[in-house]
Amino acid sequence: MSKNTQCEYCGRPIKGKPEIRVRRGKKHVYCSEFCFRLDFYDVPTISYEDLQEFYRLRTVSVPFR
Repeated sequence: MSKNTQCEYCGRPIKGKPEIRVRRGKKHVYCSEFCFRLDFYDVPTISYEDLQEFYRLRTVSVPFR
């Protein structure tokens, strides 16, 4: 893998180990399982800002010790 690998779904650069999936014989590269699932279920691409808003509205922060 090259250092400039980008996620096929969100387009962000992949910093760590990518999620590599093979579907119908074609290799796909994602930054996370989450992006793979969104792409698999054909969800329209979400911007990073929209994703942050989604998390803000629908999740609860848990303090990390």
